[in-house]
Amino acid sequence: MSDFSQKTIESFFQDHGVTDADQKAKLLPLLTDVIYDYNLQVVNYEKEADAYRKKQIIEELAETEAKIKSIFEAGNQ
Repeated sequence: MSDFSQKTIESFFQDHGVTDADQKAKLLPLLTDVIYDYNLQVVNYEKEADAYRKKQIIEELAETEAKIKSIFEAGNQ
């Protein structure tokens, strides 16, 4: 099974190579709610005992990660 952990907004900035303060300020309002949802999904994953539901949460996490990636890609254009 995959291991997931909660991440800070700053860790997502580091993962995507965003170091410029102006760029961070531009992306912050777009990312805040999505990263909150990601971390909430991680908590739900950690608490879930049912294997089928865990698989669903993994799919939700993958979709949320893709959404975060697309926000970063759009912000870098």
